[in-house]
Amino acid sequence: MNKKLNLLLFCLSLTIAIFGISSIIKAQNIPENNNTNDRWEKVFQDSFYRSDEDPPVTPKEGATREGSSSFCLVSPGLIEVEDKISDTSPTFIWNTRPTFIWQGQLQLIEIRPANSQQVLWAEKVQDNQQIIIYNGESLKPGNTYYWRIYDSSASEYSFPTLRITFRVMDVLERQVITQELEKLDTRLKQAKATPETIALAKVKFWAERNLFSDALSEAFAVKNPSTELQNFRSNILQHFCSKPKMQ
Repeated sequence: MNKKLNLLLFCLSLTIAIFGISSIIKAQNIPENNNTNDRWEKVFQDSFYRSDEDPPVTPKEGATREGSSSFCLVSPGLIEVEDKISDTSPTFIWNTRPTFIWQGQLQLIEIRPANSQQVLWAEKVQDNQQIIIYNGESLKPGNTYYWRIYDSSASEYSFPTLRITFRVMDVLERQVITQELEKLDTRLKQAKATPETIALAKVKFWAERNLFSDALSEAFAVKNPSTELQNFRSNILQHFCSKPKMQ
C-alpha cells in the first residue's frame, strides 16, 4: 500500500515539476518568433514618423547640403524632438561611443572637443559606407564635441564641409539611465533574446526617453539585419534625408 502511495506521489510530483519548468521557459521567452516584422514598422511609425501635422521627430536645418556632392547627416545631430529637446545646440546623447549615420559620399569624419583644435579621432570613409561606430577613446560625460565632415570632392582636408555639435549628457543623468538600461539588459538576457530583439527593445527604450540618436545607434549597429530591420533603416534615411516638398 505504501509503495503504491509513494509511486503515486512520485508521479504527481514529477508532473508538477515538468509543468513548472515548462511555465518558466515560456515566461522567459520573449515572443520574438518572426514577430519583429510589424514591430520594427510600429516603432518607426510611433517614434520617428507620423502622418499628421506634428511629427515626433523633425530634421534640423543645416544638416543637409544640395548639389553635386549632396549628403545628409542623420545621427548624431540631425534629429530632434519639437518641444521636448532644447532648440539650442547641441544635441544630447547618452552613448560615449556613438554611431555616426549619414547618407551620401563623404571622405573623412573627425571628432574634436568644442573650443579646441585637437583632433580626438578621425576615420576615412570607404566607398558607399553610411555608418561608422566610434572606436576611439570614450567620450567624456558633460563634454561637447564637433562631428566634422569632409566632402568626397575635397582634395585636401583643410576645411570641413560641415560641422555638427553634440554633447554627452552629464554624469548624474547618465547614471540614472544606465541603471534602467542594466535592468533591461538583465531581463533580455534571462529571456535569451536574439540580438535583433535586444536592439528592438533598446530602440524603444531610447525613443521613449527622446534620445533618438542613441536609438538609431542600436538599430544601425546590428549585424546581419533582417529584412524588416533593413526596411526600418531605409525608412529612417528616407524620412530624414528626402528633399522637402515644394509648397
